[in-house]
Amino acid sequence: MEAYRSKNHEGVRQLKPDTLVLLLLAAWWVINLLQAAFTGLANDEAYYWYFAQHLDWGYFDHPPMVALLVWLSSWMPGTLGIRFFATLLQPLYLLIFWHLIKPADATRRDALLYVLLCFSQPLLQLYGFMALPDAPLMMFSVLFLWAFKRFDAKTTLANALLLGLTVALLAYSKYHGALVVLLVLLARPKVFTRWQLYVAGLTALLLMVPHLWWQYTHDWVSFRYHLAGRNAWGYNISYTLEYLGILLLLFNPLWFCHLWRGIRRPADGEEPLMRRASLLLCIGFWAFFLLATLRGRVQPQWLLPTVLPVVALVFHAARRSRYVYTAAIVCAMLFCAVRIIAAFNPLHFKGELWEGKEPYQKIAALADGRPVQFIGCYAVAAKYAYYTGNPTHCTSYYYARSSQWQYDTTDRTFTGREVLVADFGNIHGEEMEIGNGTLHYLIANDFLPMRELQVENLKPVDLRLTNEHPYIELPLAVTNPYPYDICSSEERPIKVALFFQWGQNTAAEASVLLTDTLRANSTTVITPQLPFHPAIPDGEQACGFDIGYISYAPAANSKLGKATVTHDDGGVTIHSNL
Repeated sequence: MEAYRSKNHEGVRQLKPDTLVLLLLAAWWVINLLQAAFTGLANDEAYYWYFAQHLDWGYFDHPPMVALLVWLSSWMPGTLGIRFFATLLQPLYLLIFWHLIKPADATRRDALLYVLLCFSQPLLQLYGFMALPDAPLMMFSVLFLWAFKRFDAKTTLANALLLGLTVALLAYSKYHGALVVLLVLLARPKVFTRWQLYVAGLTALLLMVPHLWWQYTHDWVSFRYHLAGRNAWGYNISYTLEYLGILLLLFNPLWFCHLWRGIRRPADGEEPLMRRASLLLCIGFWAFFLLATLRGRVQPQWLLPTVLPVVALVFHAARRSRYVYTAAIVCAMLFCAVRIIAAFNPLHFKGELWEGKEPYQKIAALADGRPVQFIGCYAVAAKYAYYTGNPTHCTSYYYARSSQWQYDTTDRTFTGREVLVADFGNIHGEEMEIGNGTLHYLIANDFLPMRELQVENLKPVDLRLTNEHPYIELPLAVTNPYPYDICSSEERPIKVALFFQWGQNTAAEASVLLTDTLRANSTTVITPQLPFHPAIPDGEQACGFDIGYISYAPAANSKLGKATVTHDDGGVTIHSNL
C-alpha cells in the first residue's frame, strides 16, 4: 500500500502543466454539462432554438453559427439538446488560449493559476453552458489569434488561407468579430504590407458570400438593425455610469492592481505579439463601447472578447503572487456555490432561468387547441413553441424591435380561425398570472393576419394643422398581398394610423377606423383623416404607418421615416421624409 501511494504521489508530481490544464478543463466541461442539464432555458436560447428549426445563411439579428450549434446538439435530450455543443466550445478555446500565452518555463502552479483565473471570470461562468452567439464568438476569436500568430511567424499561402477561414468563422458567429480582427491586426501594423494578408481577406469574403447574399435579399436587415435600429434613443448619463459599473464588476476588482501592472509593463516570459494583441483588445473594446454609451445601453456580453486578454495580462503580472492565487481559489469556490444554487434554486429565485415549462403549459391550456398569436414578445413565443409544440407566431409592435418571426408566414395558417392573441401588456382583454408576469389576452374570432400589408405615402409630408383643420390627410397606397379582402366591421374593428416614436417603447399615433376595403392581391389608395394626438412632443422622431386591430398594437406596415414636429400658438407643423 505504501509503495502504491508513493508511486501515485510521484505521478502527480511529474504531471506536466499542459496535462494539468487539460484535466482541469475536462472537469470544467463536466460542470458545464451538469449546469446545462439542470438549469432552465433562457429566453434568448429558446429564440435561437427557433432559428435552428429553420436553418439559413442569416437571421434578422444574428449570423447563423448559433443556429447551427443548436441544430447539431438536437440529438441530445432536454436542454442539452440546445446547449451541448456550446458547452464543448469553452474548454476547447481555453485550452488553445493556454498554449498561446503560456511561458516557456510554465509550471504546474502556472497551469492551476491560469484555470483559476479563467474560472473566476463571471462572464466565462455564464457563457460556458448557455447556447448563445457568444460561445462561437469566443471559440473563433481564439482560433483567429492562433492563426494570426502562425501567419505572423511564417507568412505562407497556407497560413493566409487558414487566417481567412478563421475570419469568416468569426463573421458567421457574431458581428463583434470585426472589431476583434481589426484590433489584433493592429498589433502588428507591418502585416498590412504583406500581400498574403489580402489573400486572407479575399478568402474570408468568398466564404461570406452566402451570408452576404442572404443580407442582400433581405434588405441588409441585420446591418440596419445593429447600426441604426438598435440603441438609437439618444444619450443618458446613466448609460455611461452603468457601463463603468459593468467594467468594475465583470473583470473582478480583486486583482485590478495586477491588471494595471500587466497593462503598464511586460512580464518575464510574456510573448510580445500576444501581449500587444491583449492590450489592444482590452483598450479598443473598452473605448469603443464607452463611445457606444452615447447612443444607448451596452450589454455586458458585448465585452466578452476582452475577458481572455484580461486573464492573460493578470496571469503574467501575478505568476508569483500568493494573493492572486489565494483570491482566485476563493472566487472559484464562490462561483461553484453560485452555480449549484442556479441549477437547483433552493432560494426560489424568479426569472427566465427558473420558470420552467409550467407557464407555457398554462398558456396552452388557455388556448385550448387554438393557435397563439403573441404580440411583441418574440422570445416568449419561441419558448411556447419549444415547450408545447403548438402552433404559434409573433408579431412585433410598431414601436419595438422586430425579430426573425417577421420572415415566418405561419400566421397565414391562422386565417379565419379562432386565435388566442396574447402579450404581457398592451392588449385590451383578460388577464392571467403566468410565471413572472401578467399575461393579457383575448380570443380573436375569424382572425385575419395583417402584418404583411404594405403602406406607401403618395404625397410629401409637409403639413400645417390648426384648430380649423386638425387632421392629417395623406393619400396612402396600401398593398394587400393576402388572398382575402380586409375591411373594418363592428365585430372586427380595424384602424389605420400614423405613429410617432420619440423614445424606446414610447409612441403615440394619429389613428382612425379603416373605412375602405383593401382588396385581395391588390393595391388600394385610401385617404384617411387622421386626428393628431396631443401627446406627440416637439422634435425629431421616428414615424410610420400601421394597420391592424384596435384591441392591440400592430406591427409597422411601412418603412420607418423621420418626422419633425413643431408646436406653436397657431397649431402644429409636421415635416417628414415618409
